[in-house]
Amino acid sequence: MRFFGLFVVAVLTAVVFAFPATAKAASVVATINGGGTAIMDPSRSDFGLAGTTSFGIHATLYSDGTAKGHINCVDQAGSTAPGNIFGEVTSWEGNLDGSITLNVVGELVLFPGGHPQDVAFSVTILHFGGAGVGQWTLFAFGGTACFETLLSGQIVMRRS
Repeated sequence: MRFFGLFVVAVLTAVVFAFPATAKAASVVATINGGGTAIMDPSRSDFGLAGTTSFGIHATLYSDGTAKGHINCVDQAGSTAPGNIFGEVTSWEGNLDGSITLNVVGELVLFPGGHPQDVAFSVTILHFGGAGVGQWTLFAFGGTACFETLLSGQIVMRRS
């Protein structure tokens, strides 16, 4: 009987200490989804990159600044630096101008036949919307690598 009493006290203690952690769990504030094609503006790239991109974005944004999701950006053949940069979204920031920055840890594979290279980068969604309206930038390697305007598809944010 004494063992059962100690067991009950241990379980109740664990529940009491676990409760505040679950009560403070981060909540979902928004989701971002998008995909399509975009055109790079070489005059707004620190590296002069130009060409057409196929991209996909999914991110769930949490109240504590963390995020989960994936970004994939493929600079197509004929672009200044064709390749694929992709990765997992780890955090986000809301900017005063209304844009949203997604921080990503992933890889870069240059075409043709490049080896994957670890890379951290950020994608800032400047304007949500469809063709001609949606705009985003990709910041990597110490500068704005790409400034993109949608040719097709869309980028949408839904607040929770």
